Amino acid sequence: MNTKNQLKALAIYQMLGGLLGIGLTIWVMFSGEVTVTQQVLRLGLFAGVLYVFSILCGRFILRNPKRGLQLSLLNQVFQVLYFSFGAYGFQYVAGLRVGVGVDMVGGWLFKFRLALSSFHFSIGTDLGQKFIGINLVALFLIFWIERLLERNLN
Repeated sequence: MNTKNQLKALAIYQMLGGLLGIGLTIWVMFSGEVTVTQQVLRLGLFAGVLYVFSILCGRFILRNPKRGLQLSLLNQVFQVLYFSFGAYGFQYVAGLRVGVGVDMVGGWLFKFRLALSSFHFSIGTDLGQKFIGINLVALFLIFWIERLLERNLN
C-alpha cells in the first residue's frame, strides 16, 4: 500500500474511532442506566474531548500529514496502557482495543480483552479491581505512525 493510501486509512480509523466513542458515550450517559450527575457529566466531557481529539488527528492527517501523524502518535500513546489499581483507573480507546493484561485480584490471571471505543477514568473510587493491560492495536499503530514519520512527510 502506498503512503497516500496508508495515510487515508489511518485518518479514517482515527475519525471513525472518535465518532464511535462520542456516540457510545452519549448513549451510555442518556440510556437511563446511569444517573447523570455533575461528576458523570464532567467525565463524559473529558471522554468527549479525547474523542474529538481523535477526530481532529484524522482530519490533520488529511490536511497536514506530518502534523497529523505527530498528533496521532500522541493519541495512540494515551491508548496503549490501561489499568485500575484501587482508587485509580484509566482506559481510553478510540477505535479498537485488542488487549492483553494481568488481573491481580485473587492471583495473577492473564486476560485477553477486545473492545470498541471505550473510556474509563476513576480517582478516589475503589472499584476493587487490580489490573494492567496493553492495547496491542495502539502499540501497532505507534510503530506504523513512526514508520510513516520516518518517510519525512511534509
